[in-house]
Amino acid sequence: MKLLESVSFGHTSWPLVIIAALLLAIGLSFVYSASFSPEFDADGDGGMIGEKLGSTFHKQLIWSAAGLCVFLAIICVDYRRIVERGYAIYAAGIVLLILTMIPPVGRIINNSRRWIGYGPIFLQTSEFMKIAVIVMLARYLPGSENRQRAWGLLLPLLVVLVPMVMIAKQPDLGTALLFLPLAAGLVYVAGARARHLIALGLVGVLSLPLLWLVMKPYQRERVSSFIQQDTADKRLLMDDLYHLTQSKAAIGSGGVLGKGWGKGTQNRLDFLPMRNTDFIFAVICEEWGFIRAAGVILLYFLLFWSCMRVADETRDPPARLLVVGVTVLLATQMLVNTGMSAGQLPTVGLPLPFISYGGSSLLTSFAALGLVVNVSMRPRIVLGREEFGDESGAG
Repeated sequence: MKLLESVSFGHTSWPLVIIAALLLAIGLSFVYSASFSPEFDADGDGGMIGEKLGSTFHKQLIWSAAGLCVFLAIICVDYRRIVERGYAIYAAGIVLLILTMIPPVGRIINNSRRWIGYGPIFLQTSEFMKIAVIVMLARYLPGSENRQRAWGLLLPLLVVLVPMVMIAKQPDLGTALLFLPLAAGLVYVAGARARHLIALGLVGVLSLPLLWLVMKPYQRERVSSFIQQDTADKRLLMDDLYHLTQSKAAIGSGGVLGKGWGKGTQNRLDFLPMRNTDFIFAVICEEWGFIRAAGVILLYFLLFWSCMRVADETRDPPARLLVVGVTVLLATQMLVNTGMSAGQLPTVGLPLPFISYGGSSLLTSFAALGLVVNVSMRPRIVLGREEFGDESGAG
């Protein structure tokens, strides 16, 4: 296999790389800030005597270096070779999900079996399934002659339903539901008719009562907490309602300019749970304030815009699907995570790309970035019937 095959560095989307690097730097700084925990004196009067740096920041540095290696490995291989192996990559992702269910390979953490690992290293298999589904659909959809027919959506739907069910059983409903917008975006770009997708969406909405019946008690509690967040008796706070309350308190207390990096009270006094993972955006808002937190959101939109420019410039259908899939994946995670922190969406375990603490999430974000940069580095003109929607064969 030739490294850097058909590469044109002049076409590389450097703004995309720079924006991702800025988001990673912001993430590392706030993982560092959120890794401090208060220490109290031994006589029990509750006086704070010092702070200590947890190991999460050091681990995040290691995972960042590993993610960079993943990024470099992906851009060294022509994306067409990756797409050609889409079915095998998807099958490998399913095997990993199966292994997650089997002890002692699958590890249970916080009553969820989502990880496989050996020793101190744990990997969340559902994260890698996101990339596998994107590559699989990029491999299948361009060659499907039935993508504009209703029944032509059945196989793509099956492709996402299988991992969705397996991930929901871990249980990880938030990640499982993420595959729905991912699949919808890919099949729409591949040529599926909007009315067919709308019909599937209506079926999904009508199925919500069934989803409520199969949800775990803690998942129902999250939805109830979200609905009751402004009306519930604060003396009877449920865990997830407490999370939402503290997150909104952190965001509100930051004001316009913030309290200063490392000076957020909700963060430093340990009032905000999961502050370096699910609720790290609340830490950013508390310590940086509205203006700079809005700047972080702006960076994400610039990232998505840069991705869509790459998708618009390529004429290769599988390449376009890869880039659109990555864009939908990262955008959905960003919107859900920030909306959850602000109390606009129920609490789900979706990390903020490049910012939240977590090795598997960081590796997946780097892999997704690598696919987009890979496409931008290898411009290719595709003529005739290989283009989306061109049935005539005209060049």
